[in-house]
Amino acid sequence: MTTKPSFHTGGCLCGAVRFSVSGAPLGSNHCHCNMCRKDSGAGISTFVSFPANAVIWNGKPTDYESSPGKYRGFCPKCGSSITWRKASDDSFVDFRLGTFDDPSAFRAQKHLWMRNALKNFADIDPGADHFD
Repeated sequence: MTTKPSFHTGGCLCGAVRFSVSGAPLGSNHCHCNMCRKDSGAGISTFVSFPANAVIWNGKPTDYESSPGKYRGFCPKCGSSITWRKASDDSFVDFRLGTFDDPSAFRAQKHLWMRNALKNFADIDPGADHFD
């Protein structure tokens, strides 16, 4: 998942929304669901989860309720997709891997929504946990 450092920074494409997180991530995953594909414009969306109380914002993303109780945060200026969260569990925030200043610090642990995976497009690591 990650080793050092235990402090990470990131933000959107234009820099209007920046964040820092401290401590170890709660998890990391590749999501193959259709909603994440639409949101990211990519074949796979990769997220790293952190406790919500470990996040410090400088500028805030705007939320879009993509399905009932599920919110995708994006920069109100440049439109970069930054977060995913559930209204029913505000203890964590999922950050898109590409928003971190050093995304190489993380490693995905799981593949989610495998039944939707684009197998001819993505090389899927057989060593990671897979969930349909």
